[in-house]
Amino acid sequence: MTDSTIQNFRFFSDSLDILIVAIIFFYVLKAIEGTRSSQILVGLVAMAVLYFASRKWGFFTLNWVLTHFLGFAILIIIILFQDDIRRGLANIGKKPLLFSFVKHAANEAMIEELADACSFLSSRKTGALIAIERQESLRVFPGRPINASLSSEMLITIFNPASPLHDGGVIVKDDVIVSAGCFFPISTDLELGTELGTRHRAAIELSRETDAVVVIVSEETGKISLAADGELKRIANDRLLKPSLVSELSTESLSSIKVGQTGKA
Repeated sequence: MTDSTIQNFRFFSDSLDILIVAIIFFYVLKAIEGTRSSQILVGLVAMAVLYFASRKWGFFTLNWVLTHFLGFAILIIIILFQDDIRRGLANIGKKPLLFSFVKHAANEAMIEELADACSFLSSRKTGALIAIERQESLRVFPGRPINASLSSEMLITIFNPASPLHDGGVIVKDDVIVSAGCFFPISTDLELGTELGTRHRAAIELSRETDAVVVIVSEETGKISLAADGELKRIANDRLLKPSLVSELSTESLSSIKVGQTGKA
């Protein structure tokens, strides 16, 4: 192997190495953009800059303190960013190549029944929480097995305030109501604000941890919201729910990883 060939190989491998690292940093920064994690990251970078400045200018006491502090940097980062790391690894597990090329068509019959039920519940300010299962199973969340054909009448009956199952969430898969009275994890993110109730927080957290699309009907206002990929979107009126669900459940184009981003309701 000639020196020229070796140099070309090193140039290619070094370029690929830099590109991979750049992609990783891009997705990490994109994931924490606008969240409290970004503020923590800025603080850590500022401390690192202060550390090098203290070495250059001979601030020995400050340098000693920062040396011992930054010596635990890896442990500190793991503790501070544990939720972001967990969600990021989970999303990479679901999409190991960072992109999804699979085309999924929306189930029109399911969407029609969901839209009708949510419209009825919204008009009567009856709270509801409906999780639509996609590729990732939601059967790990406890609830009462139903396994009944999906219909708007069945959903309305479940969320009737007189029903013993109305306080929990419902899991829907294709044309089947899998379970009801389900308990979903509730987000403790302080950035979401105090105006969001437990249903909305549960929907956001569930859509962060899984690929589920979650529909929420507010018991206080009757307004309908949609949670997907950790983002909460307010549906202006019930007529817009169906096209919104079609948009979320039909992945017609290339979709990249979203980690831990939340929108305001």
